[in-house]
Amino acid sequence: MGRGEDRISNLPNEILQFIICLMPLKYAIRASVLSKRWRHLWQFNLVSSTSLQFDEDFSCNQSPKQFVTTLDQYLHLHGDRSLDKFGILFSSFDIFFPNLEKWIATVLAKGVKELKIDLSQGILYTPGDSYIDDRMPFVIPNPLFNCKSLTHLSLSRCNFSDPLVSANFVRLSSLSLDNVNLLTDAMLTSILEYCVLLESISLKRCEILDTVKFVGEKLKLQKLVIVDCNNVLDIEISAPKLESFLYHGWISFSHVFGNVSKVNDAYLCSPGSEEFDLVFTGILSDLSHVKILTICSMGLLHLAFLEDAHYHDYFPLQLHNLQELQLVLDSIHEDDIYCIFSFFRFCPSSFLEKLFIQLPFPSKFLCVESNSATAEEIISEIEFPSLKCIKIANFGGSSHELKLVKFFLEKAIMLESIFILMNQCDDSNNSLSRRIIEGQLSVMPKASKDARIVICGQLDHDCSINPTHAKLYYDENYRNGTTMHEGKRRKNIPLDQEFL
Repeated sequence: MGRGEDRISNLPNEILQFIICLMPLKYAIRASVLSKRWRHLWQFNLVSSTSLQFDEDFSCNQSPKQFVTTLDQYLHLHGDRSLDKFGILFSSFDIFFPNLEKWIATVLAKGVKELKIDLSQGILYTPGDSYIDDRMPFVIPNPLFNCKSLTHLSLSRCNFSDPLVSANFVRLSSLSLDNVNLLTDAMLTSILEYCVLLESISLKRCEILDTVKFVGEKLKLQKLVIVDCNNVLDIEISAPKLESFLYHGWISFSHVFGNVSKVNDAYLCSPGSEEFDLVFTGILSDLSHVKILTICSMGLLHLAFLEDAHYHDYFPLQLHNLQELQLVLDSIHEDDIYCIFSFFRFCPSSFLEKLFIQLPFPSKFLCVESNSATAEEIISEIEFPSLKCIKIANFGGSSHELKLVKFFLEKAIMLESIFILMNQCDDSNNSLSRRIIEGQLSVMPKASKDARIVICGQLDHDCSINPTHAKLYYDENYRNGTTMHEGKRRKNIPLDQEFL
């Protein structure tokens, strides 16, 4: 047998076709370049596939015109076969809107169950900025709203027609709307009225919404995500089956939380606030029964400010069931240390077992005056009787970071492990700063003799546990992992033809 002999390509056609049909479509297409024998085998994958996903890997090296031509060809080859999943990521101009309407009509006729239309491919510099390509939004055709086969629908940078025809999604269980800027309060109410099986709803950057209302004893809603719908003034929730509530955005709205007793995990983060009020504390109080919680620097600041302002009626705020806590920090200075200690003092959680701290990289600063009291004055009142595992990410070895680690080592009497993930500047195993940090940590006193300190670089294999809320919306950069950043443009396409 020759050293370079291709044994796989010598297999019978039937076996090669079987192998190619087991691959995701994009890998089957890539395999077509292996040899002449493989050149057309990917078509067997296409015609037998019940899932067609044309995502970033598919679109990154094609102009929109090439994308349209290729997708037309693939749908033609797929014929009249049924389809379970269909998704596209596309930078669409209005000249391609007829193609989009044709694709949607085609997959609806195939009885598609999961549909994702993502037209968000564009360049954004910071959260809150608009797309700089000035493309017209695509208006979803009305037939989509009467598709009785859909169970999952995800729309990004699309608009609803106004007025909206009744949304008769009788089987829809999951709905995700991102940058759907003609979604009004009445439209959202209409969708909820007709989509009686909805279990998961995600609303991101829907700027026209000013009222979000999910109320009803018959609601099947289990997960609710609201991200940067910054014009919302009122939120009312009473959903007996709701288990997960994730909110990221300005916390400056009035809220009424009725039946939220089943909520198990909550994510409450804000980019900032112009004034301190009781909204955040009220929300946290209504959700004080959760087992999993993620909050940010601004939330910690709210609580510390209210306590300093002598709102003693709100404290202590007992988190009786809390088992996992994640702190997402904007900065790590003396005031931040004080806010963290204040949280553990005024929001005691005796059953906390897992703690995750996301440090900033690079550091940001909050314009807050220093507290008159020092952090040391409240340490004596804090206890961690059940804390077993701590994970701190983006660790740089500053004095305040070391102070935080020292505090937990001294207070966590049941601690088993503390994982330190170094930031990108200090991820080398042999870096001087890392060796210094290792030395500093090794001599710190421990309340738990069995506690081990594990230091990992960015390139090390992280075998430690991860938080339930692994996705941090402040770090999303309005990309959803798909849009292009400056410096990551598609290769071999001139800048002036980027969207042509």
